[in-house]
Amino acid sequence: MKIGFIGCGKMAKKMADVLKNMNNFELYACSASNFERANLFKNEFGFKKAYGSYEELVKDNEVEVVYISVVAKLHFETMILAIKNNKNVVCEKPFTINSKESREAIDLARKNKVFLAEAIWTRFMSLNKTVMEELKNNVIGEPYLYLSNIGYKIFDLERMQDPLGGGVLLDCGVYPINFVRMFSKKDMKIVDVNTQLSNSGVDNLDILKFSLGENERAITINSMLSNMDLVSYIYGTNGYIKFDNVNNPRKVEIYSNDRPPKLIKTFEADNNLTGYEYQWIEFYDCIKKSMIESLSMPLDETQYIMELLDLIRSKGGIKFQNEK
Repeated sequence: MKIGFIGCGKMAKKMADVLKNMNNFELYACSASNFERANLFKNEFGFKKAYGSYEELVKDNEVEVVYISVVAKLHFETMILAIKNNKNVVCEKPFTINSKESREAIDLARKNKVFLAEAIWTRFMSLNKTVMEELKNNVIGEPYLYLSNIGYKIFDLERMQDPLGGGVLLDCGVYPINFVRMFSKKDMKIVDVNTQLSNSGVDNLDILKFSLGENERAITINSMLSNMDLVSYIYGTNGYIKFDNVNNPRKVEIYSNDRPPKLIKTFEADNNLTGYEYQWIEFYDCIKKSMIESLSMPLDETQYIMELLDLIRSKGGIKFQNEK
């Protein structure tokens, strides 16, 4: 399957490294805001073509699927451009900067009957799906508390301070929120939003509390002020589950409800894989079957997350300059 890249930055480099080692994808074309940058990227990773504009790429009839990894504020317009040209699209997280944009992109993709998916890789990982099965088997009893944090010292990066779509919630906070939603699947009612804003008006820090039905609660913390441990937990009435990393789990441990708790099960990720492969395996299968959305991250779920992010931003006083 011939893939075209919109964007040739850091994330695109990671994904090119992954896809060049997967049998079902061909690194066919790449595009950037100028030809020189696209051509350097083409030569580095072995793409066949380079384009100096995104429009040139989506008009190439050979491109079967477009991968978008430009900065978040450009996700919407590049998605719309690709969908209008009847391309299958995979877009990096955050899907868009608000739910109005995501709704429009999803509706257009469904109208044009093209595949559209958010590349939120944790939703597709085999290790997380193993945990889902364990929870179905009541390994820790009834879950009642989800704790998740993510933090990197990245406050000085230009994209993080961008008043048109920056901040830690959209860049990193999507992972703890998806962690809770993925394992609980219950409606996430916001109980409290405590944010610290930067001089550019974006969020440096978020401490978020949620109620999930009658008996479940969640607390998530996002920071771009320092590096955090990234460890996440699911607590149940008969034990708890510990994840070593919320956005790239390599080891999951299940503990009993003894005092002190006893380690009863350990699951580890396949060290021969980066973790990104799982989403691409599913995307390929879906497109080959003429499906227009993925099973692990359906479009209605992406829209749910985007609407939740809007509510969090509203309660936390986070408003982008390009929003009315």
